[in-house]
Amino acid sequence: MLQTISLSKHLEIARIDLENLGVFDTTLGIDTELFVDPKLLVNSKIKEFTKSREKILRYFQQLLRIHKQSIKSARLRDKARDMLAVPEPEGLSIGYGSKTDNGTSIAKNVANRILLSASEILSVGIEDSEVVELLGLFVDGFGPDSMSDLIIHIIYEDFCAYTARISKELGVKTKEYKIEGVKYFLPTHPFSGKQITFVPYSLLRVLPIATSYDEIAKAAEHNKELREQFDEIVFPALQEVMSNISNKSKEEIDSFKKDLSSLLDIYRKIDVESYDLKRDERGYYGINPFIEKESKNIQARKKPANGTELVESIKELIFQFKRSIEDNGGNNLLYRRTDTNSLLKDEPHHEDVSQRIFYMIADLFCQQANILLSAESDAGRGPVDFSLGTGYNKKVLVEIKKSDNKNIEHGYKEQVEAYQKSENALQSFYVVIVVKEVKKIKDHVTQLEAITTLYEDNKKKGIKTPELIIIDGIIHPSPSKLRSK
Repeated sequence: MLQTISLSKHLEIARIDLENLGVFDTTLGIDTELFVDPKLLVNSKIKEFTKSREKILRYFQQLLRIHKQSIKSARLRDKARDMLAVPEPEGLSIGYGSKTDNGTSIAKNVANRILLSASEILSVGIEDSEVVELLGLFVDGFGPDSMSDLIIHIIYEDFCAYTARISKELGVKTKEYKIEGVKYFLPTHPFSGKQITFVPYSLLRVLPIATSYDEIAKAAEHNKELREQFDEIVFPALQEVMSNISNKSKEEIDSFKKDLSSLLDIYRKIDVESYDLKRDERGYYGINPFIEKESKNIQARKKPANGTELVESIKELIFQFKRSIEDNGGNNLLYRRTDTNSLLKDEPHHEDVSQRIFYMIADLFCQQANILLSAESDAGRGPVDFSLGTGYNKKVLVEIKKSDNKNIEHGYKEQVEAYQKSENALQSFYVVIVVKEVKKIKDHVTQLEAITTLYEDNKKKGIKTPELIIIDGIIHPSPSKLRSK
């Protein structure tokens, strides 16, 4: 059974049909690092979301009101904490996908830290509900995924209503779900069996601006007055005062209140832009169409009968991935684009883009070969991106790296050590995708040369070592352009 599929393919409709109705064609089964930004709800024209911003502010007003009274009651303290430590939203496939240890969007210990910061702010007389959105700037662990999940939780019924309407317009298959006592007809998730909720791409950003000073600064750049106001606020000073405001002088507290009020004013006035699907800043949106086109080239043998056949199958998978990148246009997915959709050949995407491409190709391959596939960031034996196998004692490890990663040499040495210690790994592959030409400097050994030498030396000495496979991901000039020079 496949572990990933695009929303459009699952619904058996064209991607353009989703886009024309404003729906983000997400990949089900793997999260996309995009987030709902509450600022984008301010002027939303989507009818289900025209009052969503008001709902969020009322929720935060209630949170602050309960928290302000919680000193009198343990029950109110628990209530305030539970308004933050909410269940993770289901069926959206956006965000980081990392679960907390108690299955909530915000861990309870983080919720307690948020409330502590809220207490500091309330103590100086700031009770504006929008300040809750800015607490991600001051509280460790209250990141973009947590903020986005909290926002979605507050207005989840709006997402359900939106999904039900769009599903009806598209004529896709739905099932009745009862959410908070209300019945909605929603599509069913192919892997979890629960509901799918659509996300308008007009509400998505790479980061909600309220969780990053850099994002606020970037948004303020477009307005000279706001930029000047932003520059006057010393954020480290704000954070220092936030840490223990009760011990500060009246002058320091007044200064803090003034600075935080200025920050709130900037936040209210900033205009933000939603995620541009054509530019695709994170590099995710173009992958699904490529994989669907490439799927006819992904061929697997029958299920491996033994360890030797498993290793050979995974090696064949890696070489199919290599052909996808080098020969079939997959290298175009590895680089950023301009606003006019032109490739920036010197600006590769983050490493997770190439890892995502491999995962989705491997998903198709492993389904055919009946091979177990799992993505593992760290399984206690060093960095391993993927584990593929037919059983606990029959696994093959695969790590995907870009050549511009400053730690590829260190990472290879770690992988050597991890592979040597592993008792159930039949083989390990270290795959490096070259994304930038490296100019040779006299007597300077590049990382790629270093790990190639280490790999060859280990093989000669009979040392158990991961197999090194190098993929050319550089976009070279076409033969016609070369001839014309």
